[in-house]
Amino acid sequence: MGQRIILLTGASSGIGEAVARLLVQQGDFPLLVSRRKDRLIALQRELGGADAFPCDVTSDAQVHQLMKNVIARYGRVDVLINNAGYGRFGGALDISMADFTGMAETNYLGAVRLTQAVLPYMLQREKGTIINVASVAGLTGIPNLSAYSASKFALIGFSEALKMEYAPPIEVGVLCPGPVQSPFFRGVDASRLFPPLIVGHMLDVETTARHVLQLIDRPTLSIVPSGMRWAMRLRRLAPGIYFRIMKRLYDSFEEKQHAYTDMKCNGRAGTRRHNG
Repeated sequence: MGQRIILLTGASSGIGEAVARLLVQQGDFPLLVSRRKDRLIALQRELGGADAFPCDVTSDAQVHQLMKNVIARYGRVDVLINNAGYGRFGGALDISMADFTGMAETNYLGAVRLTQAVLPYMLQREKGTIINVASVAGLTGIPNLSAYSASKFALIGFSEALKMEYAPPIEVGVLCPGPVQSPFFRGVDASRLFPPLIVGHMLDVETTARHVLQLIDRPTLSIVPSGMRWAMRLRRLAPGIYFRIMKRLYDSFEEKQHAYTDMKCNGRAGTRRHNG
């Protein structure tokens, strides 16, 4: 098959960093893209078999320059992995308009910008693969993740349309993982943001990265882990039942969270944890 040139956004941490490491291990050549220049350069030097291109995917000008530099240096991109993204946790009235816009610009439009930049070169060669890292939150709305969910719904819709427009010769894959234990939520422990039933299906970054690599060779819409696939199947076949179950699950979780917060404020939380 030979060494593939793989353009990877969001490469400086979390899932992206794990994907970069696996790509180098299997003999591919990742082009690392991130806003965090210092971290990106450090990772590129550590990996050896990679190159680094600092770039903000929300900037049309920077993405245009990125592609000019990539083509000038390597002449092609075999695989594009749109992984850049971030999330804010909070109710629809708690998330600022700036973050609604920011998540749309990064999680959705960032992928659109990179796709529009790379796709013409793939079409010239009549081959190429595009992998978009979305989320289960892009298949079903998640409480306190409305802005993030909306951005991922858009990304999945874009991916499905892209596949119908250009496959073949362009292959399109979408990964929809459940919650991932990573720095994604800006330092907040993700296990504290979801009901225990959801936390029980939480993925680590290395497992998620392996699923990304599997999609390169078998592009499709992939939902991981398997428990999430069953949940999405129920949503599709019996949406009324699905939403009643999820509403009760999250309402119960919210009540327990509020009760814990009240006890903590009253100075009793430490005693309860000790006895538990």
